[in-house]
Amino acid sequence: MSNIITENINDSIFYKNITRGLENNLVRFDETNNRIIYNCSRKYSTSFKNPEEKVRASYFIELVMDYGYPKENIDIEVKVERRIPDDRADIVVYTDSELKAPYLIVETKRDGITDSEFSQSIEQAFGNANSKRAKYAIVVAGNTKTAFNVAGFESSEREKNVIADIPVKYGKAPKYKYKKGDPSRDLRVAYREDLISALKKSHGSVWQGGKLAPTTAFDEVSKLLFCKLKDEKGTTKNDYYSFQVGSHETPQEVYDRIQDIYDQAKQDDPQVFQDRINLSPEIVYYVVEHLQSLSLNKTDLDTKGVAFEIFMKDFFIGKMGQYFTPRPVVEFCVKMMKPKQSDRVIDPSCGSGGFLLYAMDEVRQFAERNYDEFEAFTHWHSFAEKKLFGIEINDQIARVCKMNMIIHDDGHTNVIGHDALESLSEMQKINDEFKENSFDIILSNPPFGSTLKSKEVNYMKDFELGFTGNRERKSQKSEILFIERCVKLAKKGSGKIAIVVPEGVMTNNSLQYVRDYIMENCEILASVSLPESAFSHFGAGIKSSILFLRRKNDNEVLGDYPVFMAVAKQIGIDSTGREEKNELYSDEPESIFNQWNIYQSSKFNYKRTNNCYSLKISRIKEEGPLNATRYIWKPFFKNETGKITDIADLISDKITPSSETNEFLNFALIRMDEVQKNPVKIDNIIYCLGSEIEGSLKIVKEGDVLLARLGPSMLNRKIVVVPKIDQMVDFTIASPEFIVIRPKDIKDSYYIKGVLRTDLMLRYMYSKVRGGTPSRYRLNEEDFAKIDFPLADEGERYRRASLFERELNEYYEIVKDAEDQLVKSHQKIEIIL
Repeated sequence: MSNIITENINDSIFYKNITRGLENNLVRFDETNNRIIYNCSRKYSTSFKNPEEKVRASYFIELVMDYGYPKENIDIEVKVERRIPDDRADIVVYTDSELKAPYLIVETKRDGITDSEFSQSIEQAFGNANSKRAKYAIVVAGNTKTAFNVAGFESSEREKNVIADIPVKYGKAPKYKYKKGDPSRDLRVAYREDLISALKKSHGSVWQGGKLAPTTAFDEVSKLLFCKLKDEKGTTKNDYYSFQVGSHETPQEVYDRIQDIYDQAKQDDPQVFQDRINLSPEIVYYVVEHLQSLSLNKTDLDTKGVAFEIFMKDFFIGKMGQYFTPRPVVEFCVKMMKPKQSDRVIDPSCGSGGFLLYAMDEVRQFAERNYDEFEAFTHWHSFAEKKLFGIEINDQIARVCKMNMIIHDDGHTNVIGHDALESLSEMQKINDEFKENSFDIILSNPPFGSTLKSKEVNYMKDFELGFTGNRERKSQKSEILFIERCVKLAKKGSGKIAIVVPEGVMTNNSLQYVRDYIMENCEILASVSLPESAFSHFGAGIKSSILFLRRKNDNEVLGDYPVFMAVAKQIGIDSTGREEKNELYSDEPESIFNQWNIYQSSKFNYKRTNNCYSLKISRIKEEGPLNATRYIWKPFFKNETGKITDIADLISDKITPSSETNEFLNFALIRMDEVQKNPVKIDNIIYCLGSEIEGSLKIVKEGDVLLARLGPSMLNRKIVVVPKIDQMVDFTIASPEFIVIRPKDIKDSYYIKGVLRTDLMLRYMYSKVRGGTPSRYRLNEEDFAKIDFPLADEGERYRRASLFERELNEYYEIVKDAEDQLVKSHQKIEIIL
């Protein structure tokens, strides 16, 4: 069998059909797999690289195997008389094997063409059918098909002569094509690529090239999907489905029938949608054509889940990316929480419903492994209906979530559109199940960065983290209040929480009170650091971690317990959305999930791996930050003659005294570009790294080592030794963005600089940075003073200092020569120009 087919057979009906054609000798491929040969009325060979060709091959096989037309009566690429010289019909079915009486003209197009392109194809099919005097014509663009009875109608008619389907083996065209329970006419299970394509085409028809906002268009598509599912479930056996286009039906007739389904669905479930279908009959007609052949109800959940997820991402990323948590992160959190059928699960910032759907799927998979079909269905449907809860502040996205869950066979009942930070009593007016201390599992990726002001919201006073001491805060970040909301929703003593938090909450000194609140109220089960690219594909670039917590009982006292820590450099998708290695959850032994399971069985004897380790809570309380990257780096210095010590032991004054005034008569400014030159005297205005300095400035002197404490600058080895200062200068100052290191002995200056410039030390120091965004990660002076540092004996330090200084001077000379050469080259180019 062709490699082209075996690689794609599970993704699309086209390749499934072509497989049938290969098995029945209707088509074959050449040795290169680049050309397809049709065994019709003649041997016809053509390139298979054209996307349209898989559509033609697939439909040719359907004509023979499903509609009963003899292959001897079918020709491919037939010249059309009275048309432009090179115009040809893609497929022609004849009533005779002599190919003299054309019966059906088939125009095939690649999957995914626009509605206007489809309309042009209809005109092309009619022109060919009229020229050939064929009775029927059909346009096939992927799974979208429209058939016509050409004979007996005006040449311009394109509505009354539409038929539900072409006749089977020269018979009569049916009134309707799709009939429930009929093996040959029932809806077919959708393959993933076919379903993705149908959803995209439906959105394209509704969106109309930008006439509707993406969310509005999605709303309207969701309504029609809702009708499609309602019709599939509600149609009784041996009856025709309503969600289809019948022979000789106008768009208005199709629209009215779909609107009737929708009106009934609104009565049954008024929370899903409230208004009418706000689309023209013609647009609804197009969407019905795209979707009518596929069964959403019969298609397996994995296929529907992937297709709907891709469909939503394609239209919302960049506009509403914050409502999507990467699938690998969602899957990992759910696997770590291990939801059971008896657990009450809530996501108070549910977005499109990813956490809820994966929790439902986890319970479903357990049921299907352990019970018979009916018991399994009852088991997980009961969980979906009664135990899954979601809150989403954006009403449109709340409807997306409900639709997403309906597509996955329900679970939308307890999803509400509401601000999750408002009083729970308000939510209980909608659903009285939303209570504190009542949920077994909380899964959440709350919105980051929104600043809530007490004068604009009325609920700040309801949160402990909304106060500083006894005074209500004027403002607070939304993610901080969400942390408290999640903790309060969890059952005391047993409720577990998996929450994505920004790096600033995990590290910033100013937010230590938030981390103290977490440790006072919860046992920290695990802290997993995510890569900076984790949310890039969704339009967000904030580095974050996942905290796994258990809410403590009142007065519960925990000892010096271990915390599982892990650093993921890859999560399964990169910043562009392409797949990569998944360090969170996979079958690999070193995946974080597998290491978590090993840790569970031997918490106090866990052997660290490259990215996983355990840490006593006392260490976290001592240092403050909660992020796993901070503690994973422990430098190992080889062949040292001395010892490992805190760098503070080499320094007389860790940070030199700050200036209390900016009134300098003569001063020099230390700049990064003054590495080996005397600092330049600048009058009146102080600049450093291109921006005006505000606040206290640090007085420095010859021999001090300056370390840029902004992470990106530090990693670029922005580390300098202050050179000898001009005697006319009264003060030499440095920006607050430098850490000023004053050695006890000036002879150690280049030793300290040389060690700090090594890759090992740079990465070690970078693991200690704090901050919310990568561009502002800072190394605090207090954290720097505690870093481990190799302290060789005095003679060895001085020898190495001399070596470092000599090597660095050579390096700077090489760089300077290269810069001079570059300038000369530019000058030569300018002369030539």
